[in-house]
Amino acid sequence: MNKIYTLLAVLLLLGACYAHKKNMSQDVAATPESDTAIEQTISNEDAPVVDSKNISEPIKTQTSAKTDSPAQTTQQSQETTTATAAVEPSPLTPATNPAPFTPTFKDEPTIPTTDRRLHPYADLVPSATAKQTSPWAYEQLKYGLYYGFVKAGTAYIHNRGLVEINGHPAYLLQTTAFSAAVINTVFKVRDINQSWLDATEFFSYGYDQSVREGNYKRDEWVTFDYPAKKFFGQVRKKVDQYDIGGPLDMHVVDMLSALYYVRAHELNVGEDVVFDIINREKQYPLIVKVLKKEKVKVAAGKFDCVLVEPQFRGEGIFVAKGKSLKVWLTDDEYKMPVKMAVEVFIGSVTGELLEYQRQAPENIL
Repeated sequence: MNKIYTLLAVLLLLGACYAHKKNMSQDVAATPESDTAIEQTISNEDAPVVDSKNISEPIKTQTSAKTDSPAQTTQQSQETTTATAAVEPSPLTPATNPAPFTPTFKDEPTIPTTDRRLHPYADLVPSATAKQTSPWAYEQLKYGLYYGFVKAGTAYIHNRGLVEINGHPAYLLQTTAFSAAVINTVFKVRDINQSWLDATEFFSYGYDQSVREGNYKRDEWVTFDYPAKKFFGQVRKKVDQYDIGGPLDMHVVDMLSALYYVRAHELNVGEDVVFDIINREKQYPLIVKVLKKEKVKVAAGKFDCVLVEPQFRGEGIFVAKGKSLKVWLTDDEYKMPVKMAVEVFIGSVTGELLEYQRQAPENIL
């Protein structure tokens, strides 16, 4: 499970429905992706942070004409693979007191985190008064997940608010995925995925993923340490645990924050958005093709949308090599993901928007 395209990242829950089965067989040295959650804080002096004061180079992004293949994009398009044998032990440890999860929608379930190893930033609690100005300000999304005509589960994508990472505001982005009751008996899914996105430049400070799918269990967290020009983290699969890491010479995003990075840009039909992403200890350019505009009807309403399609060099969160993933974003200032469709190994899986909220709390400064 590792192919969520830039904005599909948000629908991490989608892949949980089915694509994870492949993860269980291919997860040897690779790092499968799924869903992760928990909240962070904007004022915790004891929480480990990354010093980003010396960061000067933003994510190198291109908006260009149609590209034939990822290999023909930018000079950054060369894939960088980290030799795990030389990875140093992580200087940080997993969260010890994750911020409490507060459901947004009626009957929204929660996921206990006592047996999950989350990013150190998970101890941070989002500010209750910080003002948000991004297209996804105060946004909460609920999706139905379908395998063919069968509802396989429900997923939530939350902007949990702003936390502070060494004096810099960052969005805590979170997805959770739940298999439907009829699926629970054969393949129960309870996934959490979260990312910390710089509120100004829209690069990632780190991410974590906590996957519980059937008998498959995996926890992973990664920190992007730009001043030290490296990334590091840990992976735990059942009882095995190991450190991961590698070099880092530019701002990057992870699978989940990639969705929001794309939403922060203008999307013109016929043009591509290209930027660097790190996934499974590999750095490569992610190409998002803007295909066309069309109307989409889902449970949440009718929307004028822009259809985009990510192009991956390797396995993604939901998509296997050679498979297609498409995302419909509203054609307005919000670029809200309304529908997602991905080919899996047999058939396709879709995620459709059921409800959404975008109401600022009354106590915002």
